[in-house]
Amino acid sequence: MRVAIGGMIASGKSTLVRKLGAALDVPFMDEFAKEDPVFNTLLKWLYEGMDDVEMLLQIYFLHKHWKTQKTYDDNVIIDRHMIEHWLFAQKNIQDKTIKNFYNGVFSAYMNDVKAIDLYIILDVSWDTFEDRLKKRGRQQEIDNFDANIPYFKTLLKDYVKLLEAQCLIHDVPYVIVDANQDDKTVMDVALSHIKALNK
Repeated sequence: MRVAIGGMIASGKSTLVRKLGAALDVPFMDEFAKEDPVFNTLLKWLYEGMDDVEMLLQIYFLHKHWKTQKTYDDNVIIDRHMIEHWLFAQKNIQDKTIKNFYNGVFSAYMNDVKAIDLYIILDVSWDTFEDRLKKRGRQQEIDNFDANIPYFKTLLKDYVKLLEAQCLIHDVPYVIVDANQDDKTVMDVALSHIKALNK
């Protein structure tokens, strides 16, 4: 069973991944280690608006996700689907030539990972997103929040719709879960979808 949990930044996916792993007694894959110096530096540069960091950031995200996912067998809960790295790249890379290059690299990586059995996409409102982002305390996000409100709002507006479209293109089975609910309800709904895979 390979299940991916996705959703907007601060939608609660990493928390859900860990809880599902414990409840189902299966390994779970973190998207990034909290102390990952490359991840934290690149993310800080992006939020600070540093020039020419977008492609480096997106390639690092993509490669790291691919490399980590390859270390797991067929029984794992995955933090964020690779499709979401494609989505961030579409938003963050502006140059058409560079974006086309990225899309080619993405396709190669996407075709080299095992297909998943289910992709659970968490959907949140703006208020839920803002509240959770500030509560989780990732400093580079909090320090640069006001400057990035337009980016966050644009990303949130299209997030689920674009993920759905990519799932259809790549033949990825998915469900959408309202993550504005309390953690227990979201957990129960996710578990019900996962258990249905074995029926």
